[in-house]
Amino acid sequence: MPPIPQKVPPVADRMIEPFASKVQNIIGAKGLSINDRLLMLLFAACDTLRMDQACITQVEGQQLTVVCATSSNVFPRTVALKDIATKTTGLVLSRKCLVVVNDTAATPMVKSVDLTGQIPGRYIGVPIMFDGAVWGTVELSGQSQADTFSGDEIAAAYVLAAVLALPLALLA
Repeated sequence: MPPIPQKVPPVADRMIEPFASKVQNIIGAKGLSINDRLLMLLFAACDTLRMDQACITQVEGQQLTVVCATSSNVFPRTVALKDIATKTTGLVLSRKCLVVVNDTAATPMVKSVDLTGQIPGRYIGVPIMFDGAVWGTVELSGQSQADTFSGDEIAAAYVLAAVLALPLALLA
């Protein structure tokens, strides 16, 4: 009798499910501070999305504050909102939607600068929405990759922003 063929899990299951499990374990872990949890979530997202650095920002009055970042010496602590209009962060805030920059699709004239002041090869920024308003952003950037972002990678970025929205807004 021939072996029964095994069903190969779809790509989404191979990426989203392990990422969701990591997120659940981080959120549910005992004895961690909120800052440690946020940092662990950012590192998990960087690993899943093949990115080098990430940050969570909050809009406060006329400035943007970096609440948590994987590399504190790369990201500024605060930036005036008027100074980020041309950065990828400004696009995320003004459009109130996902912004994706992929080096393979950008021409030299339209390459965006991220919050660090660098031109990333890859960038995903998602607004953190709460009560109909943009609370801040989740931003991930990295070196150029040979392929573009998959739908699953974009879905993972949305999942991260959704998971962060309620606790961050309640803590603010």
